[in-house]
Amino acid sequence: MTIFQTLLRWASPFLILGAGIGVFLALGKQESPPRATVAAVEAVPVETAAVRLEEKGIDIVTDGVVVPIREVTLAAEVGGKIIMKSPSCESGEYVKEGTLLLQIDPRDYELDVERLQRELKQASLAIEEVDEEVKQNESSLKLAQKQVELAHREVTRLDGLTAEGIVTKSTYDLAVRDELTASNTLNALQGKQRVLAKRRNRFVEAERLAETNLKRAELDLSRTKVTTPLTGMVVDELAEEDSFVSKGMPLVTVEDTSAAEVKLSLRMHEVSRLWSGRKAVEAPDAGPFDLPPTRVTVIYKLNDQEYQWQGVLTRQEGRGLDEKTRTLPCRVLVNDPAGVKAIDRYGAMMPQLPAGAPRTLMRGMFVEIRVHVESASGLVSIPEEAQRPTGEVWVMRNGKLVVVKPRPLAVTGGRVIFDGLVSGLLPGDRVVTSQLTNVRDGMAIVETPRPDREATRPTSLGGPRDAS
Repeated sequence: MTIFQTLLRWASPFLILGAGIGVFLALGKQESPPRATVAAVEAVPVETAAVRLEEKGIDIVTDGVVVPIREVTLAAEVGGKIIMKSPSCESGEYVKEGTLLLQIDPRDYELDVERLQRELKQASLAIEEVDEEVKQNESSLKLAQKQVELAHREVTRLDGLTAEGIVTKSTYDLAVRDELTASNTLNALQGKQRVLAKRRNRFVEAERLAETNLKRAELDLSRTKVTTPLTGMVVDELAEEDSFVSKGMPLVTVEDTSAAEVKLSLRMHEVSRLWSGRKAVEAPDAGPFDLPPTRVTVIYKLNDQEYQWQGVLTRQEGRGLDEKTRTLPCRVLVNDPAGVKAIDRYGAMMPQLPAGAPRTLMRGMFVEIRVHVESASGLVSIPEEAQRPTGEVWVMRNGKLVVVKPRPLAVTGGRVIFDGLVSGLLPGDRVVTSQLTNVRDGMAIVETPRPDREATRPTSLGGPRDAS
């Protein structure tokens, strides 16, 4: 091996290393290719609507059922055979107060009245007899008193004469004996007077007892006639003619039709609205369970026709919430069940009732109750399409989507009503009405210009039956 080969052998690694460094430096001087830039996140275009301030209060709308204001079951107050049943004593018949429905055989009770009348007369005669004896005894008492006085004066006179020896001792003794006889007679008459007074008292008590028994008998006699104590409708009749009834047996049931009530239930947030919306000053004697009297509209729908009555929410039923429904049972009073008004499809009252209109509120009608209350706090509303099926509302704030889930108070006319103090919605806020996918809180959105479709709606509001 030559020297040149040996040198080449040892220098070749250094030559290779140097060539690599040269290539690296040459490449470093070349321009780097341009980097791909990440495009900015684009905002999602959405349609929005304004949150509107509602200043006319809110309607609480719920369902109810008509019940009678009063229902009376007439029972037999005396026993006996029914000898007459009036044609009016039939289920469904309208009867006026005082109408005779049933007649129980009165003959036994008439005999009792006659017997007690005679006993009363006998007691009265006995009193008259005693009064006559008392009168005669009083005359005898007056004479006896005079005789005693005369006898006493005679004894006094003879006592002095006897001491002087003018009158004998026997004459004086005879006068004393006469005085004693007169005194005994007076005492006997006075004793008889006391006996007569006690006898008279006994006869007076007998007369009073006879009067009491006679009143009882006359009352039982009057009770043989079963009459209705109110004007209304016979809803049940349980006795027939020629049947025997005993005291206390139910005979007929009559329903008061002069007024009617509607039984309904309110949720606690609705009751709270009643309290917060009342304007009248609370009565000083109002109890903790009393509701403020509130005017309501009772609505019954029949054959696509709406009929209305005016009523007053007067009271709650019971003392607290229903354990099963967690609602407060209440009653609405309708003083004029026959005061029905027909409403056309435009919301105007019709001048005349249609031929098939109900003439009165009837037991068992399922009706709608609309209670208007003024709002003590601000109410806001949004279009119905702005509330999602989940209850969420998407609000646009500073180009971001904010998710809120407020509790609705009412839904009417295509708008959902909320309490502005607790809903998280403010007048002037924009809510998203578009349908979006992959929604997240804080995502970028931008409003899409569109024609104003927020037409003014009727201000009469209705309440949804949302869960408490």
